[in-house]
Amino acid sequence: MYIAIEGIKGTGKSTLLKTLLPVLKARLEPKQQRIAILHPTKPIPEDHYLEREFYQHQNNDDYLRLLYAARSNYHASRTDWNANLIISDRSILTSVAVRWQYANLSPVEHYDQVRAQENVIAIPDLVIQLDAPDATLLERYAKRNRKYGQHEETLDSIVSMRSRYTQLYKWLQTEQTILLLGKSISIHSYDTAKLNAHIICQDIADVIEQNFANINSESLVKKSYSLVH
Repeated sequence: MYIAIEGIKGTGKSTLLKTLLPVLKARLEPKQQRIAILHPTKPIPEDHYLEREFYQHQNNDDYLRLLYAARSNYHASRTDWNANLIISDRSILTSVAVRWQYANLSPVEHYDQVRAQENVIAIPDLVIQLDAPDATLLERYAKRNRKYGQHEETLDSIVSMRSRYTQLYKWLQTEQTILLLGKSISIHSYDTAKLNAHIICQDIADVIEQNFANINSESLVKKSYSLVH
C-alpha cells in the first residue's frame, strides 16, 4: 500500500510524517510488515546540474518542472516498492495539482505529460490531504522566514493551490480517471489547525490497519475460490 501525504505548503506534512512513523512502526513491525519512506521532492546530490542551478532559477516554472521530475525519479528508483507500506510526503499528485490544466491541456493530457516526466514513482493508493485556514498558513510562513519559495507564501497562492487540489480530486473520482489509473484513490482530509498530529496519526493508523485487514480478507477469498474451482 502506498500512502501520500499531500497539501498546501505549511499544512504540516513533514510534522505529520515524523509523528506518524513511530505510531506505524509500533503497530506494523510486530506483525512483520515492512515500511518504506519516500521523499520525492527532497534535493538530489548537488553534483546534478539541475540541483546546482536552483537558486538562479527557483522562480522559473519550466526549470522547476524538470527539477522536481528529476528528484521524483531519483528517490522513487531508490525506494523499496515491495514493502508492505510505502509512505511519502508529497507524490506525483503534487506535480499534477501545481500545474492543473497546465497550458490549456485537458486533465488527461496534463496527467499524461506529468506521468511521462515522473515515470518511476507509483500512483498512491491513499492520500492524506492536509489543510488549514488561510490566516494560520500565513502565520506559519511568517515564522519560517525562508528566503526561497516566497512566491508560494501569499494568500493568492493559497487560494489558487487549494482550488487546484479540489479540482484534481474531483477528477480522480471520475470513472474515466479510475479506468485510466487502474484503481480508485481513497482521500482522507484533515484540518491541522483543529486536529493535532497525534490525533490524525491514530486515525491514519486505524485506516491503514483496516486496509490491510481488507486485503488479507480478499486474499483468503481468492485462495478458497481457486481451491474450489
